[in-house]
Amino acid sequence: MAAFGSLKTEAGLKELNDHLASTSYVCSGATATQEDFDFLDQAPGNVGAQFPHVRRWAQHIRNLKTKFPFRKWPSAAKDKGEAKSEKGKDQAKLEGLLPGAEVGKVCTRFPPEPSGYLHIGHAKAAMLNSHYARHYQGKLIVRFDDTNPSKEKMEFEESMIKDLATLQVQPDMVSHTSDYFDQLQIAMEDLIKKGKAYVDDTDQETMRAERDKGTASKCRSQPVEENLRRFAEMLKGSEEGLKMCVRGKMDMQSANKCLRDPVFYRCKVELPHHKHGFKYKAYPTYDFACPIVDALEGVTHALRTIEYRDRAAMYEWVLEATGSRKVDVVEFAKTQFSYTILSKRKLAWFVDNGHVDGWDDPRFPTVQGVMRRGMTVEGLQEFVLTQGMSKATNMMEWDKIWAINKQKIDPVVPRYAAVADDAAVLFLDGPAEPQSTMTKKHPKNDELGERLLLQSKEIYIDQEDAAAIEEGEQVTLLHWGNAYVDNITKSNGRVTKLTGRLNVEGNVKDTKKKIHWVPKLDQQVTPAILREFDHLVTKPKMEDDDDLPSLINPASVMDTQAIGDPLLKTLPKGCKIQLERRGYYIVDRPAFQPGRQKVEPMVLVKIPDGKGKDMGMKSKVDPSKLQGAAGQKGEKVKADAGTSPKEKKVNGSVNGDVQAKDSKVQKDEKPGKAKAKAAAKPAERPLEDFSRLNIRVGKITKVWPHETAEKLYCEEIDLGEEKPRQIASGLRAHLKQEEMEGQLVIVLANLKPRKLVGFESQGMVMCATSSEGKVELMQPPAGAKVGERVMAEGLEMLEPDDKLNEKTGKAPWEVLRPGCLTNQSKQGTYNGSLWMTSAGPVTCKSVAGG
Repeated sequence: MAAFGSLKTEAGLKELNDHLASTSYVCSGATATQEDFDFLDQAPGNVGAQFPHVRRWAQHIRNLKTKFPFRKWPSAAKDKGEAKSEKGKDQAKLEGLLPGAEVGKVCTRFPPEPSGYLHIGHAKAAMLNSHYARHYQGKLIVRFDDTNPSKEKMEFEESMIKDLATLQVQPDMVSHTSDYFDQLQIAMEDLIKKGKAYVDDTDQETMRAERDKGTASKCRSQPVEENLRRFAEMLKGSEEGLKMCVRGKMDMQSANKCLRDPVFYRCKVELPHHKHGFKYKAYPTYDFACPIVDALEGVTHALRTIEYRDRAAMYEWVLEATGSRKVDVVEFAKTQFSYTILSKRKLAWFVDNGHVDGWDDPRFPTVQGVMRRGMTVEGLQEFVLTQGMSKATNMMEWDKIWAINKQKIDPVVPRYAAVADDAAVLFLDGPAEPQSTMTKKHPKNDELGERLLLQSKEIYIDQEDAAAIEEGEQVTLLHWGNAYVDNITKSNGRVTKLTGRLNVEGNVKDTKKKIHWVPKLDQQVTPAILREFDHLVTKPKMEDDDDLPSLINPASVMDTQAIGDPLLKTLPKGCKIQLERRGYYIVDRPAFQPGRQKVEPMVLVKIPDGKGKDMGMKSKVDPSKLQGAAGQKGEKVKADAGTSPKEKKVNGSVNGDVQAKDSKVQKDEKPGKAKAKAAAKPAERPLEDFSRLNIRVGKITKVWPHETAEKLYCEEIDLGEEKPRQIASGLRAHLKQEEMEGQLVIVLANLKPRKLVGFESQGMVMCATSSEGKVELMQPPAGAKVGERVMAEGLEMLEPDDKLNEKTGKAPWEVLRPGCLTNQSKQGTYNGSLWMTSAGPVTCKSVAGG
């Protein structure tokens, strides 16, 4: 394969351009390889016209990346025997995780219940199922689990089909569980005849208490004939049948309470089914229907979130009891975000009670909500790739997904300007009459073309900029040139007028302040509302029994009345832009709306960029808050008590202007403190909470023997921080120096620094010790990222302690240490839960039970 210089330089681009003059791909083959995508990541977003072959190649590879977002491209380096990862940057391991998967034979399914709109958790599941179906050249089924007519609507089903198309998930088959209702009834009758199910008329409260205690129902041993008779009454929806349900005869003594004779059929007659009306009176539960329909439809691998782990044995029992074909269950972690509601029932509460303006509200985690807020499909796809099929359940922050999204939009969105409507006016010695010039829409992307820029002798500048300028100072007016500000007039602490003179030939390097501006052409400028969003709720982690009204953020929407560039009014709904020095925005309501007589300001919604700091102008919503709990360093969430005269805070409809509602905070009102329960600080959580440990992947960069302590090595270990940590380990009697250098290791990173024979140690290298005293390093698999946190599979991972308490009776590590053992597969565990990285489990070489 050819070698090139840095593609950030013209020399490197010229080398690549010369190479591509006679070939289509980097490795000179007939098709694209992973190397093409790796080089594309290194290339600038906009390649100059002097490199036509690179531009042609880059556009083609981008198109391939968009069309086949999850395809595993062959690696030319691998074909030649070179060691090269086939994963993209930050991509989690996706391959080799489906047992027995064969090309052309894999069938996956995505089975949403049509009881709400798809949210970001569904998006991950849909994309993973789609990935494996396409990777193995198999089949993807989208099956609507329509077994509960009291919650399901055709509206939800239609919205899901629309959202899947948006996500570029294209099923080979769309079906409904209700397509199989007749077969499911037959399967249940057979199960009753075999004595493996019975019809129970126990009331709900008694049944719940009996299941909790492990007490068998009075109906468990009744004759098969009576069960069949009762089931027939259920199918008719008779008065007698409505009091009954069918339960699987599993194990009332099972430690797993899910297996204590679960309900498999129940009556639903209050509302019509959205497809079948009142044809059916009794409906199967998901637990009974799903495995049978999976088998009937030829599904080979059922991908399920790890929250269903307790039901895995039930899934297998139903398949075996009904004589159905085997289906492999493959688990992955549920997507959870801080300050985010993913329960469709709770989301519906916000919609039904008017606290949001619909399922597509930009504060919602629905697919339509995040897309309306400026998310891109490419950003969602890359985020899913970084998560992969990991089973480690952890509370995620929003900053990562928005940072990925920013990388997608920054190279391709045009630049405009807008100022708040309390702007100051700068009077210049500019043109007597307004004049126009052309300027690039994007400073680094010529393909976007140019736009009209109007210049006038009077311009608006933001009050924040005006207040920072000193008399006599030279500033740079973006896209125009330099100007001297000679006089500044203030009133009541605010700048009302500035007088200056242009110096367009001046050197922009001579100025400290580069400011944006809007021409003072009041008949041509674009009135706009710049809308920012905070979290909809004030609690980082939502619980099932939360009192939702008390957790509503009373200031989750903040508006700034603004004066926009005249050209903003030409932008359509959904157009993404950057307002210079303000951030990225998406047009939520365009300036011109067909069929509307009333002229209203256009609405621009701010797109988070994943950063904890403002781009330039100060935001009304602190960007660090949008990163989630981690961005707030454990502080309690409070409603902002004060508002400026130009500021509006609302917590209701975000469609158009802010309207008065009793749930909203209006101008001059001061909202009270939110009644959220503060999230428990790490130090307040139980000592046996594994997530209090900050266990990280590290790489040993240097090892040397301690000068005086014969048992100690001193190490420098890279944990992805600004500089390596120094750690002392008592490993000289067990490992040679050369066996440690360059190794990936596991480090407990939040121990308090301590002096070990005069050497300050800043952590602990994790090892496994056998009963015979053999010591081995605990190590992550190849592909784990330096600095990533090690998770415990199936456990919720909250923020770790900053530093672990080491006092007797208050030290988490001393309580947690006994549960940290290797299993028979030499994998690290905590009470049986695997220690996991993005690339797989943590292991040692040979010590089991150490």
